[in-house]
Amino acid sequence: MKKLTNKRLISYLVDHKHIDMVSVSKTQIVCTVSSKFKPDEVPQLLADTGQSMPRMTSSEGVNYIVFPRY
Repeated sequence: MKKLTNKRLISYLVDHKHIDMVSVSKTQIVCTVSSKFKPDEVPQLLADTGQSMPRMTSSEGVNYIVFPRY
């Protein structure tokens, strides 16, 4: 699959059922992941977006996925 970038990637992430919020800056796209998001969903998310492994982080019990912006 072709790599989704900027507008298409943001649109996909906003419509994803287990992503609560998408925040966009000049260099990155940060997604707040809901508690229903399971680790086994990551391979499908990567396949659908065509992105290489994004950075995943958590803070105070909230999980985030950070994609580079192109």
